[in-house]
Amino acid sequence: MRLQRYEKLMAQMAVELQRYLVSRGAKHEVAEDIVQDVFVKLLEMELVLPPDKLRPYMYRVAWSTYLDYYRRTQRYQDLVEKYLGPATETPRQQSDPGIEQAMARLSRKEQHLLVLRYEQNLSIAQVAEQLKIRPSAVKMRLHRVHKKLERIMVRSEQG
Repeated sequence: MRLQRYEKLMAQMAVELQRYLVSRGAKHEVAEDIVQDVFVKLLEMELVLPPDKLRPYMYRVAWSTYLDYYRRTQRYQDLVEKYLGPATETPRQQSDPGIEQAMARLSRKEQHLLVLRYEQNLSIAQVAEQLKIRPSAVKMRLHRVHKKLERIMVRSEQG
């Protein structure tokens, strides 16, 4: 009986967190993903929190996860606009030689990761499934590749 009550509490929390994130500006799909990430983090913890401390913890983790997602997305959009031009432009037939040179300096694994995510438009979960790694690992690798590309391109502009 206690398990059913706990499961019901968790289901309510998931709906609450999702509504909270949407009310704070997150898209519905993003909010769903973040709530899922919060529950994964909660399950991976070795610590069991009482219900009165669980709710504030989950809100805090959900909000910080959303902020991280938002900042990462914003940085990526800024990088794309800086090197490829505004998103409202018609797609270019030729790619920027700076990006091609930077891509050539990435490892095959890094290039493959970018191709799966951005050229084939696979979701994080689909990329993780294809590479046989966890979605969190895909996110971290993408983040590292974005930072590496940014460093390479800034160096090539300066030098």
